Amino acid sequence: MRKLFCLLGDPVAHARSPAIHARAFARLGVDAVYAPCHVPHAKLDAAMAGLEALGVAGFNVTVPHKREVAQRLQQLAPTAQRSGSVNCGVRTDAGFVGHDTDGVGLLRALGAHGVQVKGAQAVVLGAGGSGAACVAALTGAGARVTLLNRTLETAQAIAQTHGARAGRLPGEARGIEGDEAAAALGQAALVVHCTTVGMKTGEVLVDPKLLSREACVVDLVYVGAPASPLGDTELLVRSRARGLVVVDGLEVLVHQAAAALELWLSRDEGSLNHLLPELRAAALEA
Repeated sequence: MRKLFCLLGDPVAHARSPAIHARAFARLGVDAVYAPCHVPHAKLDAAMAGLEALGVAGFNVTVPHKREVAQRLQQLAPTAQRSGSVNCGVRTDAGFVGHDTDGVGLLRALGAHGVQVKGAQAVVLGAGGSGAACVAALTGAGARVTLLNRTLETAQAIAQTHGARAGRLPGEARGIEGDEAAAALGQAALVVHCTTVGMKTGEVLVDPKLLSREACVVDLVYVGAPASPLGDTELLVRSRARGLVVVDGLEVLVHQAAAALELWLSRDEGSLNHLLPELRAAALEA
């Protein structure tokens, strides 16, 4: 019987996950389909019940539902327990188990670029589900992390759980006028942007001129301004112009998609690495 996998989010029209997973299923000979589902916040409970009723084999979650889905599942894998965020659900005989492959995808993408995480000073921008996942992954890998967010209380709650530092993004945060935030950015060897600023626009949350010339910049947003190549956000364009190492959100997405496929299909860790170039190509062609 053909398996059904879903993506829950708001918005989802920009998502490249359907193309990525369709290509993976075709290459692996798996009889399955992957459907993007636009789920407003008010419909999240109904959508979660629908996953069970329809016999969905697994699902992904994107903004803004990752932390709320974690609160709605009775079973969480260690990755999701640490981050408090779920972006991947796996059906078992006892119901869905929530996983977090965002953090896994980030670490794998950084490793592919030779970026040293252990002992590195890192700044994570944004305390939503992806931000929490990145903080959990980076601290777990030995980085010293500062989490910056517009709502300080949210950042503090996540940072305290993972032994990180917390700070506030000042005002609208364009250019980061606050001394504390600017100092953290200037000292960082790794900056990971986890907000939606720059999605389909030319906006940037921080000016790369504030960063060390030795820094690596990761932007989880992968759809930038209209007519920009996929993966090229304004943040990464400006960072690349300064000579900084950059990792685009599409690469992180492909790595986390491979991690999800490993869970859904009971494959060994890293066993799908040979597909990564083709999965990225599928996203670019979508």
